[in-house]
Amino acid sequence: MPLDKTMRFCVYGDSHIACVKNALAEKTVALDGVSLEFWGAAGPSFRDLRFVEGRIEPTTPEAQAHLALINPQGRSCLAPPDFDAYLFMGCRLRAAEFLVPVLRGYAEPAAFVTSALRALMLQRWLEGCRSYRVAREFAKERPVFFAPAGFLNDQILTEEEVEATVNTEATAQQRADLWAEIGAAMAKGGVHLIPQPEETVTRGALTHIDYAADPQAVEGDTVHKNAAYGALILNAALSRAQAHLVAA
Repeated sequence: MPLDKTMRFCVYGDSHIACVKNALAEKTVALDGVSLEFWGAAGPSFRDLRFVEGRIEPTTPEAQAHLALINPQGRSCLAPPDFDAYLFMGCRLRAAEFLVPVLRGYAEPAAFVTSALRALMLQRWLEGCRSYRVAREFAKERPVFFAPAGFLNDQILTEEEVEATVNTEATAQQRADLWAEIGAAMAKGGVHLIPQPEETVTRGALTHIDYAADPQAVEGDTVHKNAAYGALILNAALSRAQAHLVAA
């Protein structure tokens, strides 16, 4: 793509795109040379976005209503040629479902898994996510970047849950090795991983409270992140997308 051409970029996802929207509202992301849209649906309505005949479309009135709020441009469906590159944000692919159990195995011999079993777990985690399968289809025509939902939020998750599930001594290197395995697995399908930024991680496999969504907005929200987190993800995706398109 020529350096002076505007990059058409789409953030597709579920409720996790809110942190990216908030980052734009707080003007913590530079959009020079980028035309950006959001497309998706929150909550149960996200399940009603279906990949049909090469495009994603809402299949219920509820999903259409959610989509109208997220995409005021009125784009009724989403197909690969619509944009130059895509960020799949959250999309029901939860990092904690794969990384947390594996990281716990480093601390507890009884929970340890072999590399062969870990590879099987990784394959099932990815293949079990409908949005990841859609991302692979989009990646056949356009660059697709995928940011899984991050670790659960520290200080909002109860200490009882932390003690029962999280290896709080897991190291940055252990996390990096697992992210590398995820990235390699995604790359086989043409999808580019955007891992959780290391600076947002605390206590082994939790998200630092500084990057959690406002706990006053949704009481006990252990999942969603704030604008600072969204800016890190979007900046990483835009930088990599621009580099990819220039090199293409």
